[in-house]
Amino acid sequence: MQRSIKLDTHFLRPSYKIGSIIKEYGDQQNRATNVKADHTHWHVHKDNKFDEIVNYLHEIYPKHTIEELWGCTYRQGDFTQAHTHYGFDLAFVWFVDTSPTCSPLIFPDPEHPWMPPLSVIIPVTGNIIVFSGMELHYVPPQVNNYTRIVMSGNLKLNNEGV
Repeated sequence: MQRSIKLDTHFLRPSYKIGSIIKEYGDQQNRATNVKADHTHWHVHKDNKFDEIVNYLHEIYPKHTIEELWGCTYRQGDFTQAHTHYGFDLAFVWFVDTSPTCSPLIFPDPEHPWMPPLSVIIPVTGNIIVFSGMELHYVPPQVNNYTRIVMSGNLKLNNEGV
C-alpha cells in the first residue's frame, strides 16, 4: 500500500517584476546542483528583493525561519534530478511564472518505484507547495517553450518554536 505525503498549498500572486528579477541572476550555480536550469545563489532572501514571499512565509509558518531561498528559470530541456532537502524541516516551491503545460513537480514513491507517483503537482502561477524536507521530488525535462520560473527554499524550526 502506498503511503501519502503531506503537502500544504498556499497562494501568493507574484508581483509583475519577480520573474524578471530572478532571470537577471542568471545561472550562478553553473548547473552543478540537482537543478539543471538557471539557478540563483542560495540566499537571495538576504538581497531584500523578495520580501513578498519572505514575509508571507513568516506569517504562515511563524515558528520557522527561512534558511535558504533561491530562484530557478527552466527553459526547454531543463530539469531537476530527484533529491530531498535533508536537514531541513520544510521545503517549498513557489510557482512565479508558469503554465499548466510546464513540467510538474513530482513526488515519486521510492519504496514502490513501480507504482504511480505519490503526487504530481501541475504548476499554477502563485501556488506555493510546502512539504517535508525529507520528501523525494524532481522536475522532469521542460518540454514546451514556456519559461518556467520558480522560487524554492528551506525552512527550519526555530529553537524557541520547539
